[in-house]
Amino acid sequence: MKKTMMSIIIFLVIMLNGCATHANFVTKYNGWIGKNISELIKETGYPNSSYEIPNGNKVYVYTKSTTLTTPSIGFGGYFGHTIGSNGYIGFPLGFGWNDYDEVVQSCTLFIETDKKGTILKWGSRGNHCVANEPKIK
Repeated sequence: MKKTMMSIIIFLVIMLNGCATHANFVTKYNGWIGKNISELIKETGYPNSSYEIPNGNKVYVYTKSTTLTTPSIGFGGYFGHTIGSNGYIGFPLGFGWNDYDEVVQSCTLFIETDKKGTILKWGSRGNHCVANEPKIK
């Protein structure tokens, strides 16, 4: 029951995101190739970190992580009275919030530049690298 409800919630979140797709994310960052990193920083904010790689190029790293907490819907609770040591007798009250489910959405964006700051290529990792997310800062 818990997994079914979680699947429904995840499906609804995906449907509500509309054009928030990985394909749009790819298109967006492919458009930055050949431009200067200072333009990207001006638009998206400073990266979380950067480092130099062995070939002398620099990699800028943007990281974003969000935890969604949703109540689990389930059936539970009884109204009635106890009968001796046999336990509870009564009838179910209906459904309610039994627990909470958490889904972590993350995206790490890596942007490689040459010594002049020109964006050469990029890559990403995570389960939520989509285009219409708020600016990664």
